[in-house]
Amino acid sequence: MNNQNPLKIFFSVLFGGLFILIVTVGLFTFGVTVLKSIKHTAITSAVIDSVSSIAYASKTYSATDEEDIINAAAQALPHSEVKGISAKTYSVRDLNTKIVIAEKNPDQLVPIASLSKLVTAIVAHKNIPDMSRITITQTVMNTYGNTADFKSGETFSASDLLYPLLMVSSNDAAEAFARYYGRAKFIQMMNDFAQSIGAYRTYFADPSGLDPKNVSTANDLALILDWIRINDPSILAITELKTKTIRNHTWVNPTHFLSWSYYVGGKNGYLPEANRTNASLFKWGGKGDIYSVVVLGSAERDADTIKLLKKITN
Repeated sequence: MNNQNPLKIFFSVLFGGLFILIVTVGLFTFGVTVLKSIKHTAITSAVIDSVSSIAYASKTYSATDEEDIINAAAQALPHSEVKGISAKTYSVRDLNTKIVIAEKNPDQLVPIASLSKLVTAIVAHKNIPDMSRITITQTVMNTYGNTADFKSGETFSASDLLYPLLMVSSNDAAEAFARYYGRAKFIQMMNDFAQSIGAYRTYFADPSGLDPKNVSTANDLALILDWIRINDPSILAITELKTKTIRNHTWVNPTHFLSWSYYVGGKNGYLPEANRTNASLFKWGGKGDIYSVVVLGSAERDADTIKLLKKITN
């Protein structure tokens, strides 16, 4: 065995131990720092998430915001069909809130028959002065049907001619308006009007609804009813009348809902291709909300309408 200097051995052990101690302390300190950093990051992230959550949860909504949220939620719910309805397509809508109460195939395109006359009345009222004199010519009289009991050569003011058009669904009156203005141009204006209010699937081929190519949807007709309600309620007022007498003519409105206090106007129609149709407005509930009820392709128009009205009260 080699003899070593005891002093050299002592210092080797001393400095080796110190080196190991320093390295150990350094590693420990570094580890603690890293752990603190990680912990701080996690805590900071948790705090940020917590604050964000609190800020989101404590967001306040205005009355309008709340109404929009409620309406959006209601719209997202499935709209149930009503049992026992014979109509191919229908729609019940709260026009105040725009909430759909019930519907079936609301965008199905179908013939609408004399519901066309609602738009005939709109276009005539907007574009023909009330005191214009319109003659019931023989050409007009050749139109199928004479529910207004006109005589060839009679003359009416434009405002007076609206009564037989809307109360007894006079095809002659519709044709008289169109021919007075220019038939092709008048029909084009009917189509232009529908497009202008967003009733994009609605199309008119004649002013009366005798042509089965006059088509629309339950949704489009609800839109048209709402436009009339807001922009030309005088049209609805005519449809609410039970009778109207002008000179030797007395027109009696056959609509069955006239005796109901909550009926606020509308129009019925019939054509073999369309079956029975109805587009009406009703005032319902304590707030007096206005509801549109549109029934198309129905075998039992009034019964269907009543069943749909019951859906409002459920």
